[in-house]
Amino acid sequence: MPTPVWDIIATPQLALRPLTPRDTFERSVNWVHNSDLDDPTPFLAAGQVLLTTGRQFVDNPAPDFEAYVARLTAAGVEALGFGTEVVTHGVPELLVDACAAAGLALFEVPYRIPFIAISRLVADNEAAQTRAEFDRALAAQNDIARAAVGKGRLSAAAARAAEHLKCQVWIFDADGEVVSDRGETLVPDCPPDIRSSVSTLLARARRARVVDDVPDEHRIVQTLGPSGQLCGAVAWSRRSEFGDLDRSVMTVLAALAEVSLEQTENLRVGQRATLEQLFQLLKDGRVDSVRRAVRVAGIELPTDRFAVAALDLHDTSGSVRDVLERRAARTESQFFAVSDGRHLLVLIDRSQLTAERRFFRINELTVGLSAEVGWAELTVAITQAVRSLEAAPPGTITEFDSLVGESFFGLLSSSSVADIAHARLANVIDSDEGLGLLRFAQVWLRHNGQWDPAARELGIHRHGLKTRMQRLAELTNLGLDSFQGRAELWAMLAAIDLNEKP
Repeated sequence: MPTPVWDIIATPQLALRPLTPRDTFERSVNWVHNSDLDDPTPFLAAGQVLLTTGRQFVDNPAPDFEAYVARLTAAGVEALGFGTEVVTHGVPELLVDACAAAGLALFEVPYRIPFIAISRLVADNEAAQTRAEFDRALAAQNDIARAAVGKGRLSAAAARAAEHLKCQVWIFDADGEVVSDRGETLVPDCPPDIRSSVSTLLARARRARVVDDVPDEHRIVQTLGPSGQLCGAVAWSRRSEFGDLDRSVMTVLAALAEVSLEQTENLRVGQRATLEQLFQLLKDGRVDSVRRAVRVAGIELPTDRFAVAALDLHDTSGSVRDVLERRAARTESQFFAVSDGRHLLVLIDRSQLTAERRFFRINELTVGLSAEVGWAELTVAITQAVRSLEAAPPGTITEFDSLVGESFFGLLSSSSVADIAHARLANVIDSDEGLGLLRFAQVWLRHNGQWDPAARELGIHRHGLKTRMQRLAELTNLGLDSFQGRAELWAMLAAIDLNEKP
């Protein structure tokens, strides 16, 4: 680490005497070299102090002091120390004048002071600064690690890193969104160009570290996780460059962030079955209990009014499901994403409907969206969303309100019709046999009551299908040989979701 030249001069035990103006000593040096060569520059590096006894001037009958000083300044020498009473008495006046004119610091070293004392002072100072920096880096690493396991978790760890490194720090999840907790840790706004850089790196799905220098700013962006399975990124920004010890602190934060984000991802996937069970409780009306339970996972349920979005689980990519589940766990979100076996259902607070519609459109997802409802109408909203999904053209959003306005099919999903259908088919739905028969009937009616194509889709013989429909006619007391009976069954099946028990 550099040592100010004036600190060397001001060391009492060295008894050095400055010979040029004070402003020439306002520099720092990183090493001390001694030489009596007339041209020592091949052996010098910038930022050094040169010590000499002046023998090169005694051996030269007409020494050119100005040329000597010019060679030193051109090589980046910051100060010249002249040891007296070894070869000469005092410091040559012409050398003092040349150094003053060139702005090169010049000081006298008394005979009793060995040159090695000056070298040792600079070396000891560098070692002490290095130790101090190492201690500070170690303390910073420990502080960041404690913050990461505390209340604020990653946001608190990033804040502590920013404080120690005197920079700004952002941690991003796999979607390129800044990670923040629900506590009091304030996350600074992230500049759009840094967000863009993070999004670009995450889209490449490769582990990478990019250093980007813009005017008056030094930035580093690093992705987290293995290539092909990135879990996020971290970005640093400050005016000055980061040193080696700074990078050691950055490495600790990156490692903690990577472990935390990967653990969060694993927990999210592992919690799916639990959330599905909690979803059943939601449909049973136990909203407050479920709200408390999911809050442990960082999820906030919608408030009083919300809509349900339905996506076909088998046609929805795993990455889209991951994104929706991560969105549900973000600080500002108030929605709940869960699977019912056939659909991915998302309960969206009314305040976030506009943002989620935009997300669905940008990603060209096929979505059915219910009307806004309260918690008492959750089951109805699910049926509305599923029916809207069935009517949705690929890559579009179909909303139940528009479905009702455009089609009688949408009216079948209204609460009164659905309630009647559930009551009418309750005994059938409650048995495994009856539920299976209704699902066979859905396929058969979709094929306009034609036995052969329906049987092929179901993978059974047409006579087996006929036998099953006869049994269903007995259970429902409907004449499925007639148009009226088939129409009545179709209307009831259109009004309910067979995955939803009444």
